[in-house]
Amino acid sequence: MKPIRPIFTAALLAGLACATAAQALDFTRIRSEGAFRQLIADRTLVDDFGGTMVFAANGGIGGRKDAATVSGGWVWNNEALCHRTRLDGLQVETDCKHLFIRGNILVMQQNAVDPPKKAGP
Repeated sequence: MKPIRPIFTAALLAGLACATAAQALDFTRIRSEGAFRQLIADRTLVDDFGGTMVFAANGGIGGRKDAATVSGGWVWNNEALCHRTRLDGLQVETDCKHLFIRGNILVMQQNAVDPPKKAGP
């Protein structure tokens, strides 16, 4: 029998400007690659519109957004998740995000640090 993987809701809080805002809402910052791998890697993240994304432990990204296939890669850099994301093969995003978690809600703070020269495949 296959183990059940928890599903996380991916939430983007546009107004989240600093770590203190997330802490005030009782979110815990994910500061290390080890914590990211333990809490997030290889689990299916589901956004508010039903899109899915998996940050695989091997550094790959996969999932679905509407009818498009999500692909790409990620690396951990300076306490942030840096990723390159493609929809149906077209690059749509390359950036780094600080991550905050509370229960099954994951918040990704935009533009956390400058992405490294290569953010995954």
